[in-house]
Amino acid sequence: MINTSITQPLVDKEIRELERDKRIKDSSQRITSTKDTATKDATSKPLFDKQEILGEKQSLIEQKLGELTNKLLSGLKSGEQGPNMPRLLQVAPNLASDVRELIKALEGNEKLATFKEALAKFIKPIENLSPQGVAQGIKDSGIMLEAKIAQSLEAQSLPSKIKELLSQMKNTQNQELKESFLKLPNDSDAKKSISDLETLLKEQKKLNQEAINSSPFKALAKASNALENAAKYLDKLSNLGKNLSLKTAANLLSRIESSIQNAQKSANNYNLNSATLKDARAIREQINASANELQNALNLLKNKDSNFKAFLTRYDPNNKQNATLKEALSKQNEPKANHIRINIQTSNTGSTPHSSSLNANSAQNDSFSQNSSLSQNSSFSQNASFSQNSTLTQEQNSFKNINLSQFKEATSSEVNTPNLQGKITELARTLTSLKNTLSPELASAKSALEEINSLARLAKSAAKSIGAIKPNNAEQALKELQSDMKSVLLNLKESTQNQSSTQNIHTAAQRLLTQIEIHQLASFAQNSLQTYLPYHWDELNSSNLSFKRGNKDKFYARIELSFVKFGEIGIVLGLAENKFLDVSIQTGNDGFKELILSETKSLKRALNELGLVVNNFFVASKGGKSAYEQFEDIDLGYNIKA
Repeated sequence: MINTSITQPLVDKEIRELERDKRIKDSSQRITSTKDTATKDATSKPLFDKQEILGEKQSLIEQKLGELTNKLLSGLKSGEQGPNMPRLLQVAPNLASDVRELIKALEGNEKLATFKEALAKFIKPIENLSPQGVAQGIKDSGIMLEAKIAQSLEAQSLPSKIKELLSQMKNTQNQELKESFLKLPNDSDAKKSISDLETLLKEQKKLNQEAINSSPFKALAKASNALENAAKYLDKLSNLGKNLSLKTAANLLSRIESSIQNAQKSANNYNLNSATLKDARAIREQINASANELQNALNLLKNKDSNFKAFLTRYDPNNKQNATLKEALSKQNEPKANHIRINIQTSNTGSTPHSSSLNANSAQNDSFSQNSSLSQNSSFSQNASFSQNSTLTQEQNSFKNINLSQFKEATSSEVNTPNLQGKITELARTLTSLKNTLSPELASAKSALEEINSLARLAKSAAKSIGAIKPNNAEQALKELQSDMKSVLLNLKESTQNQSSTQNIHTAAQRLLTQIEIHQLASFAQNSLQTYLPYHWDELNSSNLSFKRGNKDKFYARIELSFVKFGEIGIVLGLAENKFLDVSIQTGNDGFKELILSETKSLKRALNELGLVVNNFFVASKGGKSAYEQFEDIDLGYNIKA
């Protein structure tokens, strides 16, 4: 007899029993509680499970996926050729298309009509693509079935802001900060829990800020921050197409020049003669080389010399041809007396690393702010000064006669084109590398401070959503489970088992389940969320989407599509601070690459209209190294080799 019911998802016996026991245990309280009392009870429960935050308690989802992983790997190692292994190879690379084929196979079968209707809701035509539709489609794709079951076993349902806070606490990278969560009381209600967390974060922020302020290497951090903010500002100007006046552009370049010089002075202020500091010396050599190249580029801009572009390419000591060109240009464009190029000066004294002269100049590194406006008279922040150049008149400014068209060319955000901000970013990151090498403690404190600030923002948002904490609704939980692709397929598989007339349907359902489980397995292995595009697209052969949260406020997405006409494309996106976006695109052929390049301006304009600042945009076709490896400026968030 065919079972046509899809009211109860078919999951393994252990999960069903856990769900049943949990429902029995809580049923009397839920039946007798009024809505107001239930809400009060929900918010009176503590939010923070310390064992889970510290990673000592394995979640139900991880346990089940871990069992699946071990089962698959054991079968592969033993060379198992039993009835289960062949089916593992029967995957559905274009899951959306295969679901449509399954729907066709269900036509005319009245006993399975409910399954046909349920499956039709999961796959929509690409014409209906929308952000909300994609989000809901991924949620119902089957990848999260076990997560939904685990959530249904919880006593309360938490709003998204609180879930995000708990997730970031659990994924905190700084171990000392994570262990400090042990100080949080276990018996507090939700409001008190968040209040206690905010107090703890303030204490941790003070401790880490003191560690940073007392570090003899803090000048390197300030110099790096100033350069990174300058690069972001130039990117924003370029992407928004802002037309600067000659005076504003000259002042901007003058301040950037000052920041570069101060960064180089900071790097050269430390005695690195010790044999144990060989790596640090090598990094400093690169800092000096990059800083001198930037200074040469600026000198050429002052002289309206179009050869400035030669100095904006990535620093490569092995590129002899480019090095020869740069050497010749340097001799032709020696700086004026009042703008002497800084040469490599390594201190041989045994003086204190953080000298008074460095203190005197360190304030100059705060010239740039991430929150700067884009007005013509913007000084990057309300309190920022122009440093040494703030006292210069327009006549004294050595950039007063630059060519504005060359300035636009030097800061152009055209794809795959070296620019000033890219070279500045390279120098900033090398400074950070030197700081991390010389003082891992400073690096740790700075990283912890960034995480603390991010957690503090989340805690503030979470506190406002405490009233939205509700007891878990059994009916709503069941409805969500019914709306899950894997749940429907599991029930369809069971309903058609041992039925010769529906063997093709049973096989198709199993094939789809295998692909969903492979996505789940990949998600588990990469600590990410991997799934498929929940839309039908005739031009698409296959799709693969992967999402991952990085450190602090960084998020990543990897999109892999294979088109019938255009071939393959791989896209990696990195989002920082909900605003700064890195984009890396790799196509299967040059034709597809050129098509994308022809539309990049409109794409970047559309991204800017959404409030996003494109930091890096890279497009390449396959061949040799992947786009991910070629473009080192992009923080990918994925271990590509793994």
